[in-house]
Amino acid sequence: MKKGHYITVKSRNRCREYTVSKIIFDSPNKQSDSDPIPTWLLKECATVIIPTITNIVNLSLSSGHFRPLFKQSVVSPLLKKSTLDNEQLSNYRPIYNLSIISKIIERVVKSRLTDHLFSHSLLNPHQSAYRRHYSTETSLLYIHDHLITAIGSQKLSCLCLLDLSAAFDTTDHDILLTWLSSWFGIHGSVLNWFKSYL
Repeated sequence: MKKGHYITVKSRNRCREYTVSKIIFDSPNKQSDSDPIPTWLLKECATVIIPTITNIVNLSLSSGHFRPLFKQSVVSPLLKKSTLDNEQLSNYRPIYNLSIISKIIERVVKSRLTDHLFSHSLLNPHQSAYRRHYSTETSLLYIHDHLITAIGSQKLSCLCLLDLSAAFDTTDHDILLTWLSSWFGIHGSVLNWFKSYL
């Protein structure tokens, strides 16, 4: 991380109504039971409500605080595969339905964090997840190419695969926050926001 490349929230970096509007209108017409109004109605009343929602987003970002109210969700069980026995609890995964306000704040932060990582070339060049034009397919093609090249050069190859169940739940938050600060230059109210979010 080069000195001075820090992600911060300043008045000139405040979230704009256009950004909130785009997020709302790009959202599907479904909502959480915790939402006060359905998403389709929010879209109908957007011109009146967007300034207030934008203000809520900016207050969350500038204060470095993700309110506990935004973390409340309705948890619904979803069968992992339609062919699985619906009598077995282990065949279900919990789906957390957050409020539309929570999703808007998350998407604004995701967009800003992604911009920060790309503008300062902070992502590992081999990372395939959460990058535009990259996927598990591009990752497999990359590995396949290296294995074929190694075989062609008569080199020994070893592939070790690790599949973590509920990977996010296994992440140590203190380590993650240390990496965000030391590796990615995230400090101040932005780092506080992530602490609050986690």
